[in-house]
Amino acid sequence: MSFQSVQLHLWWRILALELLLLGVQSFGLSTDGVLLLSFKYSILGDPLSVLQSWNNQDQTPCSWNGVTCGSPGADNTYSRVTGLSLSNCQLLGSIPANLGMIQHLQNLDLSNNSLSGPLPFSLLNATQLRFLDLSSNMISGYLPETIGRLQNLELLNLSDNYLAGTLPANLTALHNLTAVSLKNNNFTGNLPGGFRTVQVLDLSSNLLNGSLPRDFGGTNLHYLNLSYNNLSGLIPEEFANEIPSNTTIDLSFNNLTGEIPESSLFLNQQTSSFAGNPGLCGQPLRSPCPIPSSATSLPNISAPASPSAIAAIPKIIGSSPATTPPGESATGSTGQDEGGLKPGTIIGIVIGDVAGVAVLGMVFFYVYHYLKKRRNIEANIKKEATTAKDSWSSSSSESRGFTRWACLRKRGENEEDSESTSTGKEAEILDHSQRRTGHHEQNREGTLVTIDGEKELEIETLLKASAYILGATGSSIMYKAVLDDGTSFAVRRIGENHVERFRDFETQVRAIAKLVHPNLVRIRGFYWGVDEKLIIYDFVPNGCLANARYSKSSNPKSKLDLSLHCFNLTGSNYCV
Repeated sequence: MSFQSVQLHLWWRILALELLLLGVQSFGLSTDGVLLLSFKYSILGDPLSVLQSWNNQDQTPCSWNGVTCGSPGADNTYSRVTGLSLSNCQLLGSIPANLGMIQHLQNLDLSNNSLSGPLPFSLLNATQLRFLDLSSNMISGYLPETIGRLQNLELLNLSDNYLAGTLPANLTALHNLTAVSLKNNNFTGNLPGGFRTVQVLDLSSNLLNGSLPRDFGGTNLHYLNLSYNNLSGLIPEEFANEIPSNTTIDLSFNNLTGEIPESSLFLNQQTSSFAGNPGLCGQPLRSPCPIPSSATSLPNISAPASPSAIAAIPKIIGSSPATTPPGESATGSTGQDEGGLKPGTIIGIVIGDVAGVAVLGMVFFYVYHYLKKRRNIEANIKKEATTAKDSWSSSSSESRGFTRWACLRKRGENEEDSESTSTGKEAEILDHSQRRTGHHEQNREGTLVTIDGEKELEIETLLKASAYILGATGSSIMYKAVLDDGTSFAVRRIGENHVERFRDFETQVRAIAKLVHPNLVRIRGFYWGVDEKLIIYDFVPNGCLANARYSKSSNPKSKLDLSLHCFNLTGSNYCV
């Protein structure tokens, strides 16, 4: 709907109202009823149909919805309209100017609707008004000085509207006024003083500026809310002279500065009542105000120049009087200087630093221990490789024997001493299938099993063999064992693994031995012991598989077709 159509609609309603006034008088509707009908015709929307009962054919409006009637005086023999209450009715429209012409109107409540337009000044002609509540609407304009006519007014609630301008000075002259709420508007200017009868005053969320008045009054005040304004300056001590000490006040989120007066009124408030004022300090905020130091008080003493790092260190309790100005002695003695750190904060920082250094020390110690252990392992491997290389090139190394089989030697000697007693025991352990597939030699600590090969392996034969280190992979070491008759075998000494039972170890080794491929070396046997596990292969004199696989030689004979499938058994990698 355009603005021209709305304006035309309003003119039509005014014309209809004039015709209505002429018509209803002929039917006998009272003057109060005619004035109320003007309000009905100023409403553009009534979704709840609260004005449907307002009929111009009635002689009196006392039966209409929201209308209250009474006998205001002894001279009145009939009832007059004394109240109109239509709150929370979703009414859309405006307040007509002639609503204030209802002579005996005492209570007007149109709160929580969608009434807009300026506040009609003629409404303030209803001098018998005691309760005026137009809150939570969209009323604009300003509050005129003529509000001083409402000497009977006890409650004024115009909150949550769009009212602007300054607060009228004669608002404090209404001696019967006890509750005022003008919050959430756009009022500007200074805060008036001289409130004597008001008990509840809420002027929060406006644009009031200036300072707090010294003659504010507030003898009967119980609640005062001036938060979310632009009030500035100091809080004068006289402001709280007449306000009772048990009054609740809220001065938060303004621009007030300075020390809060130490009166019982302010000491009884919570710290949130002064929040949002960065310049405030004092006992109610539990934030002591800094004591300014004057340069004229120390004419013969000049402050020594100090680096910025030293200047940032908090003052220490019991500092030397010679370096502490007299104006700062009280602050330095308590250790609560506003610019310094509290002892608890300093202790927390020190503990955090110590804990951080301890954690870093533990990390460095762990890394150092790990690197040292790794270097020791590499050094041992290099040492063993060097020893093997020397023994390989020395001709006298042939007489060393099978030096790596210390456990086999010990077990071999024990076997010679108890050969007569172990023969019967061996016969009980060996079964028919084991005799057919290979020969076992077992004592109480280990078992030597021959799996495949023309030559039957014996512990004594291995004990007399010469051993040379060929290399190491992971936790296992490969040796070359040369028997007395010149036969060579490759022996792998297996390190730590997860096979704890002889049957499981034998099953895995036999599974590997069944694999036949040109690139796989045949397994001839194995030795099982609690602390020693060996696998015996044919010795291949043409180097290792890694050299053949990764050699950069141009000789095509040195190249192998390594289309292999790899797997892991008994802790070692095998490829087919």
